[in-house]
Amino acid sequence: MTKKSEIDNLLFSVIKEVIKDNQSIDKDSVFIGADSFIDSIDIVQIISSVEDKLEEKGYEGCDLFEKTFQEDCLTFSQFSDLILKNIKN
Repeated sequence: MTKKSEIDNLLFSVIKEVIKDNQSIDKDSVFIGADSFIDSIDIVQIISSVEDKLEEKGYEGCDLFEKTFQEDCLTFSQFSDLILKNIKN
């Protein structure tokens, strides 16, 4: 059973790889939405990298793009919750 802390660790390892100036990012930072300061290309790269890492861990076919962009706004914590929900279904 995957824990939220494991998903958080995976997500923040991806953030460190994708966003060079990541010191100001925490779980309450807005990932997508009007208040997000993250570039669109970085958002796409983060989602894609998370999907790749999940696949490496054995979670096949996890399509996060559609689920993510169904939301108007997500913090990184909420994105982590979304990931966890989708790998459990």
